[in-house]
Order: sequence, then C-alpha cells, then structure tokens
Amino acid sequence: MTAAYDAIVIGAGHNGLTTANYLARGGLKVCVLERRHVVGGAAVSEEFHPGFRNSVASYVVSLLRPEVVRDLELQRYGYEPLLLRNSLYLDSRGDYLLLNGDEAHDRAEFGRYSARDYDAYLAFEESVDVVGELLASQWLREPPKLHGGGIGDLLSALRLGLGARRLDADQRWRLMQFFLGAPETIIDRWFESDKVKAMVAAHIMPANFAPLSQPGASLAMLHHAVGEIDGRKGAWGIVRGGMGGITSAMAASARDKGVEIRTQAPVQRILVARGKVCGVRLESGEEISAPLVAANTEPKRTLLEFLGEEHLPEAFVRDLRAFRQESASLRINLALSDLPRFAALGGEGPGPEHEATITFIESKEHLDAAYRSARAGQPASPPIIEAVIPSVIDDTLTDIEGTHVMSMLCKYMPYDLTDGQHWDKEKPRVLEDVLSWAERFIPNLRQVLVATQCLTPLDLERDFGLPRGDICHGRMEPDQLFSMRPHPDAAQYATPVPGLYLCGSGSHPGGGVTGAPGYNAARRILKDWR
Repeated sequence: MTAAYDAIVIGAGHNGLTTANYLARGGLKVCVLERRHVVGGAAVSEEFHPGFRNSVASYVVSLLRPEVVRDLELQRYGYEPLLLRNSLYLDSRGDYLLLNGDEAHDRAEFGRYSARDYDAYLAFEESVDVVGELLASQWLREPPKLHGGGIGDLLSALRLGLGARRLDADQRWRLMQFFLGAPETIIDRWFESDKVKAMVAAHIMPANFAPLSQPGASLAMLHHAVGEIDGRKGAWGIVRGGMGGITSAMAASARDKGVEIRTQAPVQRILVARGKVCGVRLESGEEISAPLVAANTEPKRTLLEFLGEEHLPEAFVRDLRAFRQESASLRINLALSDLPRFAALGGEGPGPEHEATITFIESKEHLDAAYRSARAGQPASPPIIEAVIPSVIDDTLTDIEGTHVMSMLCKYMPYDLTDGQHWDKEKPRVLEDVLSWAERFIPNLRQVLVATQCLTPLDLERDFGLPRGDICHGRMEPDQLFSMRPHPDAAQYATPVPGLYLCGSGSHPGGGVTGAPGYNAARRILKDWR
C-alpha cells in the first residue's frame, strides 16, 4: 500500500467535501478521491459550449445548511448565492402566475383565478412551514436506531416526539397528512382554482417520481420548504459562477485544513482485513491505506460493488437490493444568443419573469399523465419543465454580453425505455420533443438557440454516479427516510463493516444540496474515532 491516512473519502461531491472538512477540523489526516477530472459531483459548473458555462446537473441553491456555510467559511472562499426573487408558472393556453413576494401583487395574481385561493395559500404555507421546521430540526441529527439503541437514540426520539407535541391538534393532523397522505387530497382540500392547484402540484415534482395519488409523496413539499438564503426562509437562488461555486469553496476550505484531494482517481474496491476496513484500491491498481472510509457514492454501489456483498449479512444485502432508486429526471442546458421571450408576457428587456424559477405545467392532471407515461417506459410528452435563466443575474456565465444560458429539468423521463429502446439512440428525438414544447411558451427559442447539452437519466448515472438517474441517490419516500435510510443497520452512517461509513444523499436526511449527510457522518466518525 502507498500513503497512509486516517480517513479516505470516496467522492468529491458536496457531501464528501463536507465530511472531509469536518474530519480535518477534528484532527484527522484525510484524502478525498474523485473519479472525475473536477471536484463537485453533481454540484459542478462546466463549460458545455465554448463561451457558455452553467451548473450542468444540480442548478439551484436553498437547502445548503447555514451551519455548513458558517463552519467551513464558504463565503470567504468565494461562495456567493444570488436570490431568485420571483416564481413563474406557465401553461400553453397563455395563462400564468407570476409571483414576487409582494402581498398586493401576488394577491392580484391569484385573484385572476380565484377570490379565496391567495388567503388559502398563505394558510397552507404557514402549515408547510410549521411541519417543515419540525422536519428540518432533525436534519443535523443522527436518526435514532429502530431497535437496540442507547441513550443517544432515546434522546433523539424524545426530541422528535417533543417537537411533535408542541404542535396543536390541527398541525399534528397536517403533519400526518404530509407524511402519509396523497398530494391530491391536500391540494383539493386547500384550493379551488385549477391554476393554483397546478402550481402546488409542481412542488412535489423535482425530486420525486410519484403521482399525486401516492401516499407520502407530499413529503417533497416539506423537503423544499425548509431552505433559506442569507437568512431568508424558503428562498431559492443560484450561485455566482454556478453550483461549482459551492464545491470549489468547500475544496479550498478543505485544502487549507490539510486535506489532500485527488481527481481522476476512481475507486475500484474498498479493502477489508480481519473484518475491518483497511483502505481502498484504485482502478489503476494503487492501494491506499486508512482505517476509516467515508463513501459519498450511492449506497448500493458503495456496499454491493466497492465493498462486496460477501462482507455483509445476507438479509442486509437482500434489503439493500430492494432500496428504490429513480427520479425520472432529464437535464438540459441551453446556450442562447439572446434573451428568451415569453409569449404570455411579452416585453423586450429583462423582466421579472426572467429572474424567476419558471415552471411549464398544464394542470395537476399533467403531472399524473407524465408519471403514467414514464411508468410505461415512455418519456413524458409533453413533459413538465422547471427552468431558470441564471445568466440574467450572473454575467460570469457567458463570455459575450447579451448571451445567456438556461437550465431545464424535465419530468418524468424513465430510466428504462419500453420496447428495447435505448437512451443513446432516443436522446435526439426526446430533446427535439422538449424543445418543440418549450417553443410554444418561448416563440423565439429556435432563433436564439446556439447549442444544447442533454443529460438523460442514463447520462446522469454514467457521468455523475446518480443511480438510475436518481438525483437523491434513493427515492425520498416515507419507508426510505430517517432511521430507514438506506437501511436500519446503516442509518446512523456506520455500516455493518467497522470503519466504513456512508456520507452521501443515500443517507439521512437525503437528497438536495444540503451538506447535512456529510455533516452528520463526520460527527459520527469523530465520535467513534475518539
């Protein structure tokens, strides 16, 4: 074996870098191994066409824990979030909702579709906030063991229970609805306008692969309601220079703590001796020794491929194989020679609609139709699209003034295509279908389109290690969260093999650019180390 370390982190995504930083702060000698040529994992900025750069996979920020930002001094190392102040919801009939947070403006927007839905939405958001805060209070805590735990697990369970007890009767009911109920029931209970129902339905879509009738799918509403930017609760934004601004800052912070980061160093095997982890072997054949390995890679690949099921209990392997992974996501980046113009709004220069999260959704039934299509192995046509135009507020993304980049997340797009079709062959057709649909909302799209980058679910798996294209490493559903993520015997970050830990999105609290799994895993490792 070559150089020895106290700990090896597999994968230089945001959670892996978070873990490495905290381990180094705790006095450990740490090496991070990244198979790609650049750090960042899915939170990365790259030039996808000459003169055009973007967040090529993950593309918006909100959930990054302020504790991680503070502790790692990310702003000192160049992290700069930029607020997206507005939200735009469009349909092909020309109807839209453009919200900017101003009470009078937003009430008038809702009023075009319903006299009561604005007040209902305020009450709904208050309910989401209360329940979401309870959820967020557990993000930076190790989930309690389901059985056989110690005093720490008992205290964790008590804290969660006490948090729930502070809710009044109605709030407890709403809590149970979000955890166990179907989104369509919640939506129909609160709202009367089809337009507002479509807007709320879209909130379950980005990290989910579920219809509105699926119990527990409402959890996505909470997962995306607990973020903040610079203290502004529920705000969403971009990062100057792209999402790589987060991970490059994390990497710089780690290097200043003595962490060694190696790119183009793909791991082939996690090594075990006398029942304990003792290091890793790279695909090059090089072996690196360490008594601790923290894997930011998704749990199935980590445990069944890198480690090997021969080191794990048979029942654990069977359960892990059943861990559900897929988010049916397709990512497109557009290089544009000019600003896209929206048919529903008009206007010549940059307007509030351009400084917004932009969602193309016909109705809440559109989401169910897209789901059914993907479940049958056919890309949704038309898809639901969530987009941003980050270059409107970040001029560092393009080299020529007046040019732009646009990010698009398209749902639902299945990993497995029907009738033996393959994504490498079908990608041009699906891309053309998405662009033709988007052109109905943006009439000048073809005129300003310079280049495209399309990442299918298969591309997301191959390029970024996202299993079946799952942007969360595992579906965010009630039986795959908290003390069950990804398995009760690995939910506290330690695995059945001493010295091996999980620190990625496949562990609690799950996906999104939060840093929470990496933070929690590091605390557990340091506790065990000492």
